[in-house]
Amino acid sequence: MYRARAARAGPEPGSPGRFGILSTGQLRDLLQDEPKLDRIVRLSRKFQGLQLEREACLASNYALAKENLALRPRLEMGRAALAIKYQELREVAESCADKLQRLEESMHRWSPHCALGWLQAELEEAEQEAEEQMEQLLLGEQSLEAFLPAFQRGRALAHLRRTQAEKLQELLRRRERSVQPAAPTAAADPPKPFPAAAVLPTGAARGPPAVPRSLPPLDSRPVPPLKGSPGCPLGPAPLLSPRPSQPEPPHR
Repeated sequence: MYRARAARAGPEPGSPGRFGILSTGQLRDLLQDEPKLDRIVRLSRKFQGLQLEREACLASNYALAKENLALRPRLEMGRAALAIKYQELREVAESCADKLQRLEESMHRWSPHCALGWLQAELEEAEQEAEEQMEQLLLGEQSLEAFLPAFQRGRALAHLRRTQAEKLQELLRRRERSVQPAAPTAAADPPKPFPAAAVLPTGAARGPPAVPRSLPPLDSRPVPPLKGSPGCPLGPAPLLSPRPSQPEPPHR
């Protein structure tokens, strides 16, 4: 029944089937009738679907716009906080660069070599001051009571600076030796062959090993009396010649 009603109602306005039943003259008249064409387009399902999509998009955009406007104060506050953080970061970076430069200058100024040069200069100055004080004392420009304390302080300072300079030089030498790579060890010389005379033949007969003779302890040996007069020096004592050791017969 519904199909029959749909068939009686005819095709939908604006559908290709509706325009297909029109003649050429009717189509020409339809093209010239703009209000009718506009009405046909508005009544078509496709246009109505697009209109609904447009209205849905407009509603969604309106909701998003309201939400964005509600978040705008928060965005402005975030931008201001970010600008403040960037300013603080810039100040911290400048401060770090300044401190790093001063640290490098201090490290260069107070390096061990610079400290050694400063100690040597202080040592030379103390020695020169001591020499000037000696000259003033010899010329009579300074009394002995005023010379002794000043000279003692100057010599103590010079001794302290000399000791510090020597210790620092020793530390620098140790550091340089530890930093330098170890020198490669020279290749060992190849073993030299023994001379032919030193090599014993395999079948050579060897004598029995000599048995060490047991000697009496030193305390039990009699000490011969030394001959000589009290006024004359003692002469050299005669050396005892060792007795030849007699080889013992081989054990059977």
